[in-house]
Amino acid sequence: MTYFTRLELTCRCGCGLMSYQGGFLDKLHDLRQEFGKPMVPTSACRCARHNATVSKLAPRNSLHIGDFSTRPGHSGCMAIDIATPDGTYRGELFRLAWARQWSIGWNAKQGFLHLDRRVDLGMPQTTFDY
Repeated sequence: MTYFTRLELTCRCGCGLMSYQGGFLDKLHDLRQEFGKPMVPTSACRCARHNATVSKLAPRNSLHIGDFSTRPGHSGCMAIDIATPDGTYRGELFRLAWARQWSIGWNAKQGFLHLDRRVDLGMPQTTFDY
């Protein structure tokens, strides 16, 4: 990928999992290109075990899960968390991502935006906070 390294997109536990829903990385690339600023992932694809250690959601509900065997109808990760250094950056990325049908979770205290493509599974676009 042009804007993201393999290391940034691989499960952080060291297992090497890097499995994404078809089209997700293309949509992420397009978002980054249109945003025109660096986007630093803090979390992306996760194995079910790693997700259980870092997420409040049950593994079957997390769109970060790259192991499709844990979610019927789901063939890979479709979420990424992006570091947001300040409110201006966060607001600009939020507005653009929302206009492009990304669902968005925000955590200003920890400084990141969660971006996912739940709409590609037929789920409604949504926003939420942590």
